[in-house]
Amino acid sequence: MLVHQYEEYEDPGYFPGQFNRGLFKSDLPDHYPLNTHTAMCINTAIGYPFYILPVLFPAKRWLGIAPVLFGIGQALGHGIVFPHIAGARYSPGFLASILLHVPLGIAYFKALGAEGPISKKDLALGIAYQVAFAAIGVAGPNVIGRDRNSRRAFRPDQVGPYAVRSDA
Repeated sequence: MLVHQYEEYEDPGYFPGQFNRGLFKSDLPDHYPLNTHTAMCINTAIGYPFYILPVLFPAKRWLGIAPVLFGIGQALGHGIVFPHIAGARYSPGFLASILLHVPLGIAYFKALGAEGPISKKDLALGIAYQVAFAAIGVAGPNVIGRDRNSRRAFRPDQVGPYAVRSDA
């Protein structure tokens, strides 16, 4: 997760600009709808517990299935959906997703299968938890925390090529 966030916010790091302007066509891509506060809430206050809970409670297989599915979804989002909507070739977060989330997710499912069959109940709970996390933990803060007048702006390099140009 930390590698994924590094790619999104630091190197190349312009995911906030792509998210705001490329996906949501914002005229304030440095802080609307995603701003530094909502990003912090999503990525640390909500995201890290989502990934740590399966480590703390490994017997609850569905707790591990959810972040694995979310990580694989990140590869699809950053690899196909976000670039398509934004009219871009690349979305920061894709390399970490395809090189880490996907192989680790596959390994996780193989390890679960080696321990015994994955029950329909665990799979259903994992899918439901993943969907709830995406809706409540990712979309929720973006809806609740969006503020056109927010002072919690991203740095210019985090907006990147999606900055509003005065020469346009």
